[in-house]
Amino acid sequence: MANDKKVFLIVGLGRFGISLAEKLVELGQTVIGVDNMLAPITEMSEKIDVAAQIDVEDEASLIKIGAKEVDVAIVAIGEAIEASILCTSILVEIGVPVVIARAANAVHAKVLKRVGAHTIILPESEMGQHMAENLVYPWYASFTKIEGGDFVLGKINPTKDMIGKTIAELRFLQRYNVVVVLLEHDGEQFAPSPSRPFDIEDKLWVLGHKTNMDKIIDKESEE
Repeated sequence: MANDKKVFLIVGLGRFGISLAEKLVELGQTVIGVDNMLAPITEMSEKIDVAAQIDVEDEASLIKIGAKEVDVAIVAIGEAIEASILCTSILVEIGVPVVIARAANAVHAKVLKRVGAHTIILPESEMGQHMAENLVYPWYASFTKIEGGDFVLGKINPTKDMIGKTIAELRFLQRYNVVVVLLEHDGEQFAPSPSRPFDIEDKLWVLGHKTNMDKIIDKESEE
């Protein structure tokens, strides 16, 4: 269940690690944070459950802090690639169920995969990709991206040629290649009916590929 409390170990309390730790605490999770440096430990000591300055490349230190008992470990170390790889390898070897490692680049990611990281993230790369998508598709930020592909879910206004017509009449899927999954009207939400005509006050929750969605958004903005 999503509400089950888990124990997370975050190794490396830079901006990424701190942001992650704060959000996990906000979501009601138990967080252990470790770093080689004292400054971030001092900053986070009252914000997370455990904050400790340790040698993150030392197996005994990681075990002492409780690494064997955590549900998930996130190696959030940034540019210290050697430390990142060694720490990831140790966490995998001591049996942490889920080890997520941050990679600085594609080569780093390959090595992390070889030493056993279960999931690898490239936050800078992903941030750049997200920014590019927002520049090309200005509406994209208000839509939810479906993980693992280019499909998005979001809310739009009906275009002029939709008003007074039904989903069946418009042949919505065939014409726009997107699916209406929910309708809103006067603050109420309900499942779309193929026989109900669209009203100018309707809001349509639609699911589809972002390129097809972009065509509808463009048409909507022209009206």
